[in-house]
Amino acid sequence: MSRPLREPLFKTTAFTFNSFVEMQAALYGDSKDYFYARDGHPTLEALEKRLLEVEPADFAMVFSTGMSAISTGVFALLSGGDHVIVQKEIYGPTRLLFEEYLSSFGVSSSFLDVNDMKALESSITPDTELIYLEMPAPFTLSCAPLKEIRSLADKYQISIMVDNSAGFGYERVSHYADLVAVSLSKYPAGDSGIMGGALLGTQGWKEPVEMARSTFGGSMMPWDAESLLGEMENMETQLELIASGAYQFRNMLREHPKVKNVYYPEEHSGKDLRMGGFVTVEIDISLMDVPRFIDGLTLFQKGVFWGGSVPVVTPLLASYRIEVLKEWGLSPGLIRFYTGTANPKQLYSDVVNALESL
Repeated sequence: MSRPLREPLFKTTAFTFNSFVEMQAALYGDSKDYFYARDGHPTLEALEKRLLEVEPADFAMVFSTGMSAISTGVFALLSGGDHVIVQKEIYGPTRLLFEEYLSSFGVSSSFLDVNDMKALESSITPDTELIYLEMPAPFTLSCAPLKEIRSLADKYQISIMVDNSAGFGYERVSHYADLVAVSLSKYPAGDSGIMGGALLGTQGWKEPVEMARSTFGGSMMPWDAESLLGEMENMETQLELIASGAYQFRNMLREHPKVKNVYYPEEHSGKDLRMGGFVTVEIDISLMDVPRFIDGLTLFQKGVFWGGSVPVVTPLLASYRIEVLKEWGLSPGLIRFYTGTANPKQLYSDVVNALESL
């Protein structure tokens, strides 16, 4: 029997049953029938299967946004009185989740450099239940030593959750993490046309995450899932092009006399990971000149989005207050470039011209 080339869209959020017994079995999970879209849907499951091809795990669940996935996963893992060790440099809203919201529910958090294994181990308490990481770090692009952290977590029976949005499609981290969060609005969605998130994890966390998703109601809509399936058809090829361009752009920036530091994902051995489209730089200009430099760029869009073909520039000064950056140990002068699929030589010329115009 023939089958459709593209996964069909089931344009419904509700399902009907032939009998009370069938409906009750679906409600209690005694059958594989769908009950309500918040608890499962054939189009969502098709996307979840596709995600597992990229990041192998025991299960995948999709959400309406990346932050919905992260917050649902965290609430599924933690309860009052728990302690979390959090990577110091993480996505701003995630840090706010731990600092402001979870603290009000009795969950305490310690923010530290997770690359320092001695500091990491010394921060573990009898109440520590989770180590939360982001791969790579959003601005310095450092990559935590996941293998060593996994060994440490196993020693103390602690769970690990990793936001792998910037590494999705490049580095598979599910071997080291109990839960992996991914913003589907980035590489899977391409040029910012769809919002979504996902959690992928080990079997032991499937039921808690499933219950939390159903309770908090952060499920993705079926039509968004169908659109994402289409966007992901050529994602791997797109990722290779993005990584190649960023790597070339990084090498060119290293040679410019005005560039003091260049940050790019690498292993702790110093080996380049060729991961993603990010390059962060610290330029030998004053903080007063940063806005003029940014405005002098013509090929980079100014914003915080990324993941598609469009080049984007994001200065830290436009994202966080100086006092916050200093608290995190980050230089306020850092500027992050996302190269997209643009010609790296042209992007470098754009940077040179903007510097010369200062």
